[in-house]
Amino acid sequence: MYFCRSEGSPRPQKRGPAGAGGDALLQAASGEHHSLLLLSDGAVQSCGDNSRGQLGRKGVQRGERPERIPALETLQVCLVSCGKEHSLAVCHKGRVFAWGAGSDGQLGTGEFKEINFIPKKITLTGVKIIQVSCGHYHSLALSEDGQVFSWGKNSHGQLGLGKEFPSQANPQRVRSLDGIPLAQVAAGGAHSFALSLLGTSFGWGSNSAGQLALSGNNVPVQTCKPRSVGALKNLGVIYISCGYEHTAVLTQDGKVFTFGDNSYGQLGHSPTAEKRGPQLVERIEGLVSQIDCGRPCGSSQTHFCWNIRRFCDNLPVKLE
Repeated sequence: MYFCRSEGSPRPQKRGPAGAGGDALLQAASGEHHSLLLLSDGAVQSCGDNSRGQLGRKGVQRGERPERIPALETLQVCLVSCGKEHSLAVCHKGRVFAWGAGSDGQLGTGEFKEINFIPKKITLTGVKIIQVSCGHYHSLALSEDGQVFSWGKNSHGQLGLGKEFPSQANPQRVRSLDGIPLAQVAAGGAHSFALSLLGTSFGWGSNSAGQLALSGNNVPVQTCKPRSVGALKNLGVIYISCGYEHTAVLTQDGKVFTFGDNSYGQLGHSPTAEKRGPQLVERIEGLVSQIDCGRPCGSSQTHFCWNIRRFCDNLPVKLE
């Protein structure tokens, strides 16, 4: 059983079971006006706006209820991610499929095409992808052997390739991270993060609201290549989530720290607070096991949410 909420609906509506035969819901991902549901049988359902093809179903203007994406039915998908108006899926063989808006190259399919209704495989020869993350107009992928790939818009250096690189319609390796054993990548509005197995956080892209948590004198408003974030070094970070212009990190001891834009209180503390850099989100009862940052949606503000667990054994495994 799962719940979803559409525009104009005062409260979440109960749906379920998630799929035919009662398949369990493994993952849910949301973009600006669309959502993806990954079921235990590897099938993917989509709902919401389809004006840019972000539902992966041709001939559908809008999906009021979740429906399966036919082009993905035989692939056994294991991970999905949503950008503002584009979507990515990783199948069990490590192949990546993309659909939706692609005018900035965010699909990685080799073309700058405004609307893509049908999921298309991204060419990554000889590389098995284990994780993807969609930003507003860019995308990141992490391979099984620890390589990071980026593609899409690079207006603020969010691809991590350097300032001399324009937007990319094909995946590009972020070479400055080569040789670093990585556990996770996360993409935000126009900024990106990577987390190493040893707990070191690397950030790049826009820092206009402090969403990279860079410190020191003459802090840049953007950085075009990954930089180690010293302010996060001793926190024991095990997971990072990026919103539009804010970021949240989860620590090994179940605490949450946030930084970046707080104009709507999306950091979990007073919007009038003048402190910058990572700040502990206080007044959470219990331990946190999962975090997720939202993005703007029309005139509504960004959001931040967390799941609370009261026992240490529900926390993610410590990264050694």
